[in-house]
Amino acid sequence: MFPTVETRWFYRGAIPTAVQDWFHSGERAPETQPVRTDSYLQPAAPGDMGIKLREGRLEIKQRAEQYGVTCFHEKACGAIEHWQKWGFEAAEGRDVLNSLVKPGTSWIAVQKARQLRRYRVDESGAVEAISTLDYAERGCSIELTEIEVYGKDWWSVAFEAFGADDTLLENLFLVAQRAFAAENVPALDAQHSFGYAHWLATSHHPPTQLIDYLTTQPPNHPTTKQENQ
Repeated sequence: MFPTVETRWFYRGAIPTAVQDWFHSGERAPETQPVRTDSYLQPAAPGDMGIKLREGRLEIKQRAEQYGVTCFHEKACGAIEHWQKWGFEAAEGRDVLNSLVKPGTSWIAVQKARQLRRYRVDESGAVEAISTLDYAERGCSIELTEIEVYGKDWWSVAFEAFGADDTLLENLFLVAQRAFAAENVPALDAQHSFGYAHWLATSHHPPTQLIDYLTTQPPNHPTTKQENQ
């Protein structure tokens, strides 16, 4: 089990220039990650649990606690949540899990192009910017992501603190304080702050064409027969 404390924001459209400028203003340049597509099982509101397939691996995240909204800066207020994550691999190999994802099912394909900044926090509370490949027992990552889901563009900012349970909140606040000390902090409001599961549960539905297709099948259509069995 891997515990985290997180704050995330989601917005429609392309990443604004002001957000890019702020994210790149740190003492160490962000690291661009390969574009990938994760498949999420359609969650139910309010989004207490998320299940996804990531590169042939099944990951389950459950929300353990909500700490409410905190303002890290006069322009940046977000909901803080404590999550627990488990990861599994099929003994038969990745293809077994990947075969679960089929068009028209309850899986949502989410394409992500991520930029990451990673920080280590030592026992004294000192914060150090490090590479994403560097080891850190405790710290926090900041992620700026371009997202595409159902053909629509979104973007997201996330702070994800890691380490022992009793250090997670401190790690988040120390790194957020560092990140929001910049002069060019963009507006990040609490109304757009929630976890991935809540975002997917409340913001996304299959395209209208797919819904129309599935609801206008004749009674003897093979798909309809299979669903009624």
